[in-house]
Amino acid sequence: MEGSCDWEADGVDATNGFSFEGTDEGALDYALNRAMDAFYNDRQWFHSLQARCMDQDWSWNRPAQEYIELYHQA
Repeated sequence: MEGSCDWEADGVDATNGFSFEGTDEGALDYALNRAMDAFYNDRQWFHSLQARCMDQDWSWNRPAQEYIELYHQA
């Protein structure tokens, strides 16, 4: 979704987790409560979140390739 930051207006849910600000236990607790609420009250959306996360490339392939390209440019 290049150039867009409003997934609701675009009709595409690209979320991949539950963010929180700060490093205190209250911020983490709030994120965990939202995650548990989604799990129990919106199971269909939670399963789509799981699928989106599993479909992402979490390997080092892309960052390594970008590093190699940067190295060769120097």
